[in-house]
Amino acid sequence: MRPEQQQRPGLLTREPAKGYRTFLVILLALRILSYYMLGDSVVVVQTIKAALRIALTVTVAIAIFVESRPKNRFFGHIKNPLPVWLYGVYLTLGAASLLWSTGFMSSVLQWLMDAEGFAFAALYIGLLGMYNRRHPGGYFALHKIIAPAVLLNGLGFFIGLYVDPDHFYRLTHGGAVSRLGGFIINPNELGMLLVAGIACFLPLIQKDGKIRVSILLYIGFLTHLLLLTGSRSSFIGLVMVLVVYALTGQNKLQRTIVFGSALALVPLAGWSFFVKQDQISELFTLTGRLPFWHDLLTYNFPQEPWLGYGYMRIDYADKFESINAYAGAMTHNTFLQVLLGLGLVGLLLVLVQLSVFLWTLRRVADRQTRRIAWLLLIPLIVNSFTEFGIFGETNYGILFYLMIVFGVSGETLSESRRIRDTTHHETKPGISYRPAYTS
Repeated sequence: MRPEQQQRPGLLTREPAKGYRTFLVILLALRILSYYMLGDSVVVVQTIKAALRIALTVTVAIAIFVESRPKNRFFGHIKNPLPVWLYGVYLTLGAASLLWSTGFMSSVLQWLMDAEGFAFAALYIGLLGMYNRRHPGGYFALHKIIAPAVLLNGLGFFIGLYVDPDHFYRLTHGGAVSRLGGFIINPNELGMLLVAGIACFLPLIQKDGKIRVSILLYIGFLTHLLLLTGSRSSFIGLVMVLVVYALTGQNKLQRTIVFGSALALVPLAGWSFFVKQDQISELFTLTGRLPFWHDLLTYNFPQEPWLGYGYMRIDYADKFESINAYAGAMTHNTFLQVLLGLGLVGLLLVLVQLSVFLWTLRRVADRQTRRIAWLLLIPLIVNSFTEFGIFGETNYGILFYLMIVFGVSGETLSESRRIRDTTHHETKPGISYRPAYTS
């Protein structure tokens, strides 16, 4: 057989794989888009969001049906399902809370959106796994899907700055400070998304021993957008991601570049976020959050301590009128949100779920998969202490968390041992055996 004939099958298998990955990137980019406020009418926006999310979930389900075959099935690939089951129990408790919710319709809406998000994450990771088994070799690694999806959304906001700045910027501090995100998305939530994208781009900086300039430009672009959001919590998350990546990296050049970038960002963002805004006093109250949390725990929590006010509810009314701070409909802390909505029972459940997931993550065989999951968790956890978070009101932070949960639950250390026993390949601790790129 001629050499050019031997290369033909590889070329034929690579081209469909690129198409499948582009398909997954577009699906995820649209899914993120479905969390934005795309209009002024609440009814119209909710209708668009619901229709788009359902359409995307149905699309993934159809793709799974088309891709299914005897040797590439969707079911039966989760090796450690306990984190998934516990999240399911959390949703079940949320459904049960509809019986005593202080706002039945709002709780139902939030629960339906979260349940649909759970289904989408399961189907999406299942489809990604099917593509990965068909085209192994790391081509369908999760960070290679999330990074370009976030970049596409970032490009949309960058264009919006010039096309419609009134909607894409939000004025704060009496109009003295403008923040990217506007009324389309909370600037802190947008900042978290950008940090997640940067975290997924970091492992792609180097390929075949060479620094990829294009990836550095993407990271710089997302960092620029992050600075425009004015999100202090997201900036802290970014610095933590860069430092953790630098400390855990094996390549000296990458570690130097990333760590140097983190050090350079500190004085720049310190001026932009903490000095230029001239609101030093608000830092000591986390922009009014601390007195708000104090009032919630002092006055509201004792009234419904065990089972709470209902799924995503924090008061008998739609908003809690704080005595010492602003009035709010959500807590700006995902764990307090669960505590007020589902009581001590709900809080214990989510803490157990998160702990079991982190224990499962430690057992992941592939070092790269484990590292990416930790990097993604950093902005999600930071956001959980100041905004909606991974157990709060519906947001793409919950989506990313569920995607990591489903992905990690399918790639634990036990899977590495099974591969070693059946193939007689020795695997070092923390490293899994992966076949080369084949069809």
